[in-house]
Amino acid sequence: MTLHHARPSGVPAAVAASFPDMEAARGAIEALENVGVDGDDIDLLGQRAEAARVPSSPSRADRRVAGHMARRIALGAVVGAGAGALVGVVLGLIVLAVTSVGGGAGLVFAFGLIGVGMGVVVMVFLSFERSVGFSDAWPLTFEDAPEGSVWVAIYTRDPKTRDRADDALVRLRPLEVRRAAA
Repeated sequence: MTLHHARPSGVPAAVAASFPDMEAARGAIEALENVGVDGDDIDLLGQRAEAARVPSSPSRADRRVAGHMARRIALGAVVGAGAGALVGVVLGLIVLAVTSVGGGAGLVFAFGLIGVGMGVVVMVFLSFERSVGFSDAWPLTFEDAPEGSVWVAIYTRDPKTRDRADDALVRLRPLEVRRAAA
């Protein structure tokens, strides 16, 4: 299935930034969505983007998506387990200190174990949510495309969205930024 974003009729790109490759463009799309730019307002432009719209091997792109998500989710699980264990043990020690419950080590261990479970669940969810782009342009960044730069464009009439997009893109240090006349 080929995804192709339909640009809003009569709306020029408010901001566009050139990135060295599809991976950097993917990071830009994720950064834009993380600051509240709607995925429907984001598109990829240029020869590389057009080449990616005609997938040569969908299974290769699917494996890249799965690998991208698996790395982020695994990192989230590890961070969540560590943070959850720490919070659980601290809470267990606090409960132990303010109550006269017996079996102190078991109580602290139980709180730590519960903390690990909760931390993993929360961080896996957040990692998944942050690792998947909702823009039709995001999956294109996993397709086989010729080497070289690609443009990430934001189509919006809202000045606040334009400013958030501009700030997010500039922080990523693109090769070039173009802005429509306000």
